[in-house]
Amino acid sequence: MPDKPACECCVNTFTTKEAEADLKRYREHGVEGPTRSLVDAIKAEGVEGATLLDVGGGIGVIQLELLGAGLARSESIDATEPYVEVARAEAERRGYADRTAHRFGTLADVAAEIDAADIVTLDKVICCDPNAVDLLDVVAAKAQRAVGLVYPRVTWWNRLASRILAAWSRLRRDSLRWHLHTDAQVDGALRAAGFERRDVGRTFIWQVALFVRVAGSRR
Repeated sequence: MPDKPACECCVNTFTTKEAEADLKRYREHGVEGPTRSLVDAIKAEGVEGATLLDVGGGIGVIQLELLGAGLARSESIDATEPYVEVARAEAERRGYADRTAHRFGTLADVAAEIDAADIVTLDKVICCDPNAVDLLDVVAAKAQRAVGLVYPRVTWWNRLASRILAAWSRLRRDSLRWHLHTDAQVDGALRAAGFERRDVGRTFIWQVALFVRVAGSRR
């Protein structure tokens, strides 16, 4: 498969070794694949002076790219502690310590503690959550201007991959699961909150969409 069917938001699934390997790859090759498509789409909307909330932020690729493009401030949340630590260290190394915040936990854990942001991103995150609609309701309440998503396409091969991953995880007594959510489920949650979908692109596994708040809709 061109992209691994795994998400960076699952507690106790990924290790420091994996986080450091992801950082090494990013340093060597830059932002790649669907994440690049999402970053480019957000940049095209304009990020100068904006704020970002990156849910399931991993090593911080999206925030680092957008900070370099003029983003004013970023806050990242990830439920795997090694990724939080690696992301914090890399932001500090690049001189962004005073413009970034990194939290360990899930959005549900910390929602009451964080402010709204202009842009909210979820790169390969809703595939970890069986209740994506509830998650997106919280996201919509935090997003002032736009929501960027990378999530799996609902195809027969992704359904098969989801079943295989679930079976393997049960054998390993691992909590990792890969959930598929239809476009209707995703769109319904965000359109109800006043966002309009813009398709950005797709790969064999993933699709990228940017939801932009319609002028005059409630916040």
